[in-house]
Amino acid sequence: MYFRRPIAWIALIALAAMGSVHAAPCKTGNRTLFYSPHPLLDARTAPGFSDSLLAQLNGPVLDLGYCLEEVKDFRGILDTARYGDNLILQPLAQDETAGQGTVLVALLRVRELARGGLPVAVSRPLVSLRFGAGEAPGLPNILAKKIQENLRAQYVAYLIVRSHPPGASVRTPSGLEGRTPVEWVMPLGTIPVTLDKAGYLTLQREVDLGTPGLHTYDLQMAKRRFYHSGFIYPAVAAGAAALISFGLENHYYSRYQALGAIDQADRPEAFGEDFRTAQTFERLAYAALGLAGATLALSFAF
Repeated sequence: MYFRRPIAWIALIALAAMGSVHAAPCKTGNRTLFYSPHPLLDARTAPGFSDSLLAQLNGPVLDLGYCLEEVKDFRGILDTARYGDNLILQPLAQDETAGQGTVLVALLRVRELARGGLPVAVSRPLVSLRFGAGEAPGLPNILAKKIQENLRAQYVAYLIVRSHPPGASVRTPSGLEGRTPVEWVMPLGTIPVTLDKAGYLTLQREVDLGTPGLHTYDLQMAKRRFYHSGFIYPAVAAGAAALISFGLENHYYSRYQALGAIDQADRPEAFGEDFRTAQTFERLAYAALGLAGATLALSFAF
């Protein structure tokens, strides 16, 4: 009944529009950067200041390898097991004198926030910008540019991955994919990369992006052998045992067939002994041959 009213529909559309203002397509492989403005930020600057800053940051932050996600109450992300490595950005404003103020942007990791590290982050902000009376409405654009510059200098790495030979498929668990050589803009941290190329063994490497700046990795790929496992050695040994057993089987069958009527009269036990020995080596030969085949197959599977 209520939702049939035109005013209710208009309100719902307005709320949906407000919720979509800050939505931005997140690039594959980007890490989440939480945006949690201080509750008094707008009151100390200008109405809509925090929303305007968020809108100004969305595009530049995406290009630096982060996805901006607004969090009204940061207590909801204090799960350090899940979000510990994520950064949280909190802009706040301080009144200094009449008509004068300072906008500060604190940046710290969620695990540091959970340990009570916000005051330390505020004391050494990512950005600090003073403003005078009437200047606050124009600050989000300037502030966004300074945040982008300082993030780029302090929290972003440029990764180049080359392979020898080139043209290998490279991927990361976060979904980044490409063919070497690749150049990616990445948040700081460590990232596993996997390289695949036909005719070469899969190569996995942990890439350390602990410091900002350029990181170049030249990775040598090894050619795939006709076998790639230690199972080849028991396969060779079993194959040799099969050959020896077939040879001994043939030897004792030949001896058995060479026995004549005189031997049968003088030493009849020789007939049975040579025949049984030949049969034993025959069974050993086929068993060793089967073992050689099984271990050879395993050498290609593992």
